[in-house]
Amino acid sequence: MRVTTNMLVTTFLRDLNSRLEQIAKRQEELSSGRRLNRPSDDPLGVMSALRLRAQLAENQQYHKNMADAVDWLNTTEAALRDALATVQRARELAVAGANSDLPPGALQALAQEVEQLRQHLVDVANTNYAGRYVFAGTQTDKPPCYQSGNDSQGNPVYIWQGNSNTISYEIAPGTTVQVSVPGIDIFPAIINSLTELRNGLQSGQVTTVSSKCLQELDQHIDSLLGIISKVGAKVKRLEMGMERLETNEADLTRLLSQTEDADMARTIVDLKTQENVYRAALAVGARLLQPSLVDFLR
Repeated sequence: MRVTTNMLVTTFLRDLNSRLEQIAKRQEELSSGRRLNRPSDDPLGVMSALRLRAQLAENQQYHKNMADAVDWLNTTEAALRDALATVQRARELAVAGANSDLPPGALQALAQEVEQLRQHLVDVANTNYAGRYVFAGTQTDKPPCYQSGNDSQGNPVYIWQGNSNTISYEIAPGTTVQVSVPGIDIFPAIINSLTELRNGLQSGQVTTVSSKCLQELDQHIDSLLGIISKVGAKVKRLEMGMERLETNEADLTRLLSQTEDADMARTIVDLKTQENVYRAALAVGARLLQPSLVDFLR
């Protein structure tokens, strides 16, 4: 096989250009900190990185959903505990008012406090989280309980406008958790019971206070305790789920780094190696291209 000078030069330039490409690639890896900068770098690695990124984004979204759900439920639980304390105080007043020996002035004072508790309960029913009313069902943009007017004695009359629909968050593929507690199943009945207790105290109906009102308040207390217990259980479940997702996120981030990030120490060594090879190639090329007609005439 006849090897001409032109063939040697062509081979030399091709190899030299290959070395330059390798140097440019290592420099890009160092500047970006990533081993994968385009699909051609490693098609399988890029597919794996894209899959990991999708899983990481999904994991982060579920974690965000859980965090929002926990905040919603914590707000709900605090409001329900406030409502429970209000009903328990109303029961204490009912027990005190069930005493037939109390003078009318004392009964009126008890009735006034019950009315204040009733109005406070309406404030609790209109609790909102991040601008959303937690007990309004799905009508979270307006307070579920509002004053429509006053009765003959000047006491506020309330109407419930929330619905019984529920709000749920997706916390895993195909898994949702209900975060809302429809207030329509809780507060209207309690408000009515407090209204009856107030009226019974004002009119001195001791029998009604000691029997019907006390029985209803006991039922409301039991109901609130059951709901608070369920809300607390959901919070615990979500907090455990958030811990699991945080562990998954750390694992996915580590795998993604291993897949697409550059090994800086190794990349620096490779860059130095390619630079040395490039310099050696230049030295060889200088000798290869050095002979000329003048050299042969010497």
